[in-house]
Amino acid sequence: MSARGRQGLWLALALATALAYLWGLDGAYIPKFGDEMVYSHIARITAQSGQWLPLQSEYSHMRNTKPPLLFWQAMVAGQWGADWRLGALRLPSVLYTWGTALMAALLAARLWRQRQPGTVSGQAPGTAPALQAGLVAATVFLLFFSSLRYSRTYLTSGPETFWMFGIMAALAWAPARLLASRLWFPLAAGLALGLACLYKSFVLVIPVGFALVLCHLLAHEPGQAPRRGAAPLLSAGLKAALSAVVALAVFSLWFILDPRPGDIWREFIVGENVGRMQGGPGYLGIALGGASGIWVILLACFTNAGLLLPLVAGAALAAWRAARRGEPAGAAEKVLWLWILALTLFFLVPSQRTARYLIPAMPAVAILVALHWRGIHRGWFAASIGLSLLALMVLGVAASGGAPAVGQTIYPPVFWLLLAGTAAAGVAGLCRAALAPAASLVGALGTFLAMTALYAPFNGNLGQFKPATLRALQGEPVAVAYQFTGQQERYRFLLPGVQVKAVKAPPPRTEEDLAQLFGTARYALVERWPGEAACRNCRVVDARWEPGSRPGGSVVDALLRPESYWFSQEYLVERPGP
Repeated sequence: MSARGRQGLWLALALATALAYLWGLDGAYIPKFGDEMVYSHIARITAQSGQWLPLQSEYSHMRNTKPPLLFWQAMVAGQWGADWRLGALRLPSVLYTWGTALMAALLAARLWRQRQPGTVSGQAPGTAPALQAGLVAATVFLLFFSSLRYSRTYLTSGPETFWMFGIMAALAWAPARLLASRLWFPLAAGLALGLACLYKSFVLVIPVGFALVLCHLLAHEPGQAPRRGAAPLLSAGLKAALSAVVALAVFSLWFILDPRPGDIWREFIVGENVGRMQGGPGYLGIALGGASGIWVILLACFTNAGLLLPLVAGAALAAWRAARRGEPAGAAEKVLWLWILALTLFFLVPSQRTARYLIPAMPAVAILVALHWRGIHRGWFAASIGLSLLALMVLGVAASGGAPAVGQTIYPPVFWLLLAGTAAAGVAGLCRAALAPAASLVGALGTFLAMTALYAPFNGNLGQFKPATLRALQGEPVAVAYQFTGQQERYRFLLPGVQVKAVKAPPPRTEEDLAQLFGTARYALVERWPGEAACRNCRVVDARWEPGSRPGGSVVDALLRPESYWFSQEYLVERPGP
């Protein structure tokens, strides 16, 4: 195949991956995180107030959880409640993520062109054109599981990553010129950082400022002497401080515009930020082990990659081998490494640690994967393909239980063709070394599409209550059990126009549990597994199906009896008459 033909295929793969972000965007069942519903609740209640500020919530402890730009984005996208759909609320995150992918593509292409001949595993120049490098970077970033889960849904990850990485991308685009800037770049970086802070937190000035100082001192071209001594450190510190001051000034607009600045201080500054930085007697115990240990952060760039974890590991090894061969990284590539380092070191400090804190580093990771693409050993591509094949097998097993559980065919032949086609591409990549790199990304994309297709019936009529039922219950209270604050917000989308009555309780499993819900409303929701009756004396008004994860049992049980473990039915029931 000609070079132009190969580039056309890479372009098609990148565009297909980007467009796949729109499929199922309005559905309740896509890879997501529970906080999405918390933020949706605050945005909805604030929009109902008719005011931009103060932020509103039905729960006093869940109000100023994030700065206002995140909620204003949803209020505008949802037309102040007139178009309150998940797809509308999530679309700005998708646009931000597409923008980040475009930045990664442009920067990767530029850095590839700047590389000296023979610097990638001894290959001759031109074996990976700049356009291909850019398309690989964009595709890899979009296929990271952290991007699919946190930068596609209505969360802060998409916007904060765009603005924070935008600063570092600009610096990597022209490091010598921007590092020499005394005023305009620090001011521009401060404005961008301020917008990121208005989405997430003022604390972001610390890792970004730290990264800028590191870049001033260490991001030099090969052969240049490192910037040492008090004068370079003072200059770098002053420029980073200027950016931080501008960012904090932008963030402080929240205090100025909000009529209740005291609530912001108590709920956001102290409650959401300072509390997470405090050590406490168990700080070292948590840091050295458990679910919030330092290894969560140290491995975050790998775990965030999902099915592409082997490619990230392979790229890191290729970069290390290139350095040992005496192939030093240029200033621009050093900016990317220093950005990853700064975020990693900073987020080791808080007592609460999660891999999603390093999502703003993932565009830099994707670019480095693209730059060292030709140096990644075939085994790493094969490992990624293997993970995709394993995921496809699990999805296929789950789907096989759909018809027995629901009692009708819910997956069309095209679904099974998608699984088979993706698996065939993976097998071809395992058999032919030349196809392995592209097959690893095709496998990840096919798995993403298969997961979306698995949920598609439940995002449609199968997972919805009948329109006639919703019309009959307009304004009626329906009791919904929840265990985590904001968890019940999803029923605002499943039961539009119905008055959701949230009851803090476990999911009703017994008649006594259901009686607790009936004590607050005439109607209630109860979830049951296939074959289980909704209740003894109540009247079933309507029912819908949803993908479930049955508690108890083993992995073997779930694989051997998918019809009993992967699907559940939710009933809308009416309490017995007096």
